[in-house]
Amino acid sequence: MKKRQEKSPAKELETFLNFVDNCKAEYKYAYDVVGEEDRRLQDLLHEMEFSKNEAEKNRVGTKIRRSRRLRRVNKDTVKRNEEIVKFFDDPKNREILNRIRQLLGRQRKEEEHLNSERTYKPRVGTAGKEG
Repeated sequence: MKKRQEKSPAKELETFLNFVDNCKAEYKYAYDVVGEEDRRLQDLLHEMEFSKNEAEKNRVGTKIRRSRRLRRVNKDTVKRNEEIVKFFDDPKNREILNRIRQLLGRQRKEEEHLNSERTYKPRVGTAGKEG
């Protein structure tokens, strides 16, 4: 008998959990970069303030532009993931996420059983025996 192709519920749960984990990781990384670029701006402004000539000021201006662009890209990433991260940082929702992780473990175990080689073991004596 040919098995019907269907999406595995465990794979779908895993995909969702990976999505949430990726949102959190991207958010944290981007948030850290934004903070670093904010601190870098102060260094660059001081560098510009104490530059000796126009060429040096222009080089610093270019560094500032690059820094601001990098900051903008990462700030957009923070904003894109912020609602999801905040939602799952709420204790009630974090508990739901943990319960989904537990569900995934149980679901994998069940699917593993269903996909394994199974045999039928009679529950009552031998078949066809008249009593």
